[in-house]
Amino acid sequence: MAETGQTAAAWQLSDEELAAALCSSEKAMRAAYAHHLDLVAEADRRGLGPATGYRDTAGFLVGSQGLSWDEARTRVAIATTDLPGVRTSLAAGEIGPEHAAEIVKVLRQAPPALGIERVAAHEETLVELARQATPSTVRKAGQRLLAYWDLESQEPRDREEGLARPRREFRYTWTRDGRMKFTGEFDAETGHLAEDLFVPLAKPDAADEHGHPGPRTLAERQGDAVAAIFDLAARAKGLPVRAGERAVATVTIPYADLLRESGLVTLDDGRTLTVSQLRKLLCDAKIYPAVLGGEGQVLDLGRSARTATPAQRRALAIRDRGCTRPGCPRGPKWTTPHHVIWWATQGGETNINDLALVCERCHQLIHHGGWDVRIHHDTVYWIPPVWQDSRRRPIRNTAHDPPQHQAA
Repeated sequence: MAETGQTAAAWQLSDEELAAALCSSEKAMRAAYAHHLDLVAEADRRGLGPATGYRDTAGFLVGSQGLSWDEARTRVAIATTDLPGVRTSLAAGEIGPEHAAEIVKVLRQAPPALGIERVAAHEETLVELARQATPSTVRKAGQRLLAYWDLESQEPRDREEGLARPRREFRYTWTRDGRMKFTGEFDAETGHLAEDLFVPLAKPDAADEHGHPGPRTLAERQGDAVAAIFDLAARAKGLPVRAGERAVATVTIPYADLLRESGLVTLDDGRTLTVSQLRKLLCDAKIYPAVLGGEGQVLDLGRSARTATPAQRRALAIRDRGCTRPGCPRGPKWTTPHHVIWWATQGGETNINDLALVCERCHQLIHHGGWDVRIHHDTVYWIPPVWQDSRRRPIRNTAHDPPQHQAA
């Protein structure tokens, strides 16, 4: 093959060669896209669209190349926005079109008062993140940046008044068959509190003996989590009382009728239930303490919690802010401590200087993807496999970095 100058077919490549070829071809496509944007920018500068009978440059791309309007407008936006760092990284194959689109979408909304230097600094930060993360992670970082700009643009007094009156809304209606439907929104603080409760309570069920995952969807698991939270709150000592008692429902029914699982019963608040529904409520009332006892086991995080103390996990959460793999946005609650020097086979110690937070998905990359992890000056670095970077240069995760703050 080498003598004829032909390229080996994909099926002839080893796994390492195939991985390297995929990375190389992606870089080539990104560089070609950057050149295409140069052409789009020149076409827009000349007014090529109107000159050829189209409304504008996006219209030309739609009419002549069959692009969707969204894609055409995105290309024009990237091509005509003065962000040299984005274009340079695109041409070098370091970021992709979706990364560029997310960065441009954010920085085009930068307040005029921000200034050229700060916009350039934010561009550099987002480009650095895009080199190691997915477009969705860049989008989340951009959303944090937009939220920060919104707060920064407010007068301090307005900011404090907004914090004093957080927006929390909850609206509900009852359906004919007795179900409650609700909508609403929470401020950021309450929203994060709710999410912190959802994470342990809405975890997927363990697979059965055949390896099949649990049948509940994410929405169903979160619904069950809300029910468990409400149940816990209903038994809290500080719950408001009504007529001298906490929020309870009273029903009077002969024990024999309760055993029949048929017929209807009426609660003191006017609700009507079947006997079987009532038995389920009574049964659940006995089971919930056990479920809530199981909650402690879920929060204990199994074996991983036995290798790192709660105090160590809190320290790691402060230091790492979440999963340490470059580009991974998962926060501390999704992670477990990983021994940089493996505890079982290499004698690693369970101390802060030998632990790094890693989510379950990224943990696989350490053991099966060729990545290595090192800690230097209290910062966790991931070293990519040779097929991704022949020089194996260490990379730090910047997905958890806060937006740059204006100097006082």
